[in-house]
Amino acid sequence: MARPYVKLQSENKCEELLGHVGRNLDRFLAFQGLIGILLSGGLSRGYADHLSEIDLTILLKREHFERYQREKTPVPTGIAVIDGQLYDIKLENYDDALCREYAMAALWDLSYAQILYDPEEKLAALLQAKLSQPVDLSLAERFLFEAWWHYRLAGNIWLHRNDAAQGHFVLNNAVRPLLSALFVSNGEYVPHDKWLVHLSRTLGWKPEGWEEDLETALSTGAFDSGSLSARQGAIDRLWSAIDAKLREKSGSRVSMMQKHFYDLLSTLAVRGSVPLSEWAEAGGMGLLNSEPFHSCVEVRDGQIFLDTDRFLALRPDDMYSWFYEVVEAVRSSRF
Repeated sequence: MARPYVKLQSENKCEELLGHVGRNLDRFLAFQGLIGILLSGGLSRGYADHLSEIDLTILLKREHFERYQREKTPVPTGIAVIDGQLYDIKLENYDDALCREYAMAALWDLSYAQILYDPEEKLAALLQAKLSQPVDLSLAERFLFEAWWHYRLAGNIWLHRNDAAQGHFVLNNAVRPLLSALFVSNGEYVPHDKWLVHLSRTLGWKPEGWEEDLETALSTGAFDSGSLSARQGAIDRLWSAIDAKLREKSGSRVSMMQKHFYDLLSTLAVRGSVPLSEWAEAGGMGLLNSEPFHSCVEVRDGQIFLDTDRFLALRPDDMYSWFYEVVEAVRSSRF
C-alpha cells in the first residue's frame, strides 16, 4: 500500500533542492569519522518550496562526534545558510542512534529518510533496526480515549453549561489524538503536528465522508451552541468509524479505548487468579484500585483473585458506565 504523501498545488522545488545537496555534498563529506548522511524532512517526502530547509543528519563515530563538541565543524550545524540555501544540520553519534528508543514522530521522519552516503551500509542497518517492527495497534487505545474524553465527556459538559468558547477549546484538543488513531489504524507512524492533517488525506483508509466531517470537526462555525453541537457530531462520526476499524483489525470485543481493561478482566475471568508479578507485567498495577477491578477482585498471597459472585452481581449503578460496559462485555464472552 502506498505511503501517505504530500499533495499540493504550489510549485514543487524538490529537484532544485536535491541538486543543491548534490553540488555541496563534498562539504558534508569533509567530517572526520563520518559513517553516513541522511536526508530527512519534507524534501525526503518529495516536496519543497521557497519556505523549505534541507534537513541533514550527519552520523559520526563516537570519538569524532565528541571531538566536534569542542572543535569547529567543516560546516555550521543547526539552522544555517550554505551556498545561499537554508539547511538544518544535525550531528549524531551513530552508536547512540542505534541504541536509543525513538519517539513516534522521530520514527515517522525516519521512515521517509533517504540515505545520501553510506559506504559500509551502517545507515541501512540503522533504518532496518528501527523500522522493522509494525506499528502497534494498541497505541490507538490512549489516542481514542484522549479524543473521547475531550469531545464527548468534556464536550457534553460545556454544551450543557452553554459556554461555546470553552466547549470549542476542548473539542480542539480532541482532533489531534483522533487523527493519530487514524494513522495507527492504517499501520502508519503518527506524523509531526505540522503534517498531521495534510497527510491524513492520502492514507489508504479513511472514514466515509472524511473531508466533509474533518472540515466540520475543525470549524467553530458561528461560535455558538449550535456550531458546538455540529462539531461534536462530526468528531463522533469520525471517532466511531476509526474505532470500528481498529476493533475489526484487533478483534476487540469492546471499544479500543477499553481494550486494556477488558483484556485484564477477561484473563481473571478465565483463570480465576493471576500472580501479582504477571499482573504488573501486563500493566495492571496502576489499575488495581480503580474500577471495575476494585469492586470484584481480592489480593492475597501474592495473587489477584476474581470474586466471581461479586463480579456477576455488579449492577450499572455500581460504577461509571464506561467501566460497566467492560464488565458486561466480559460477562457475555466468558459466562
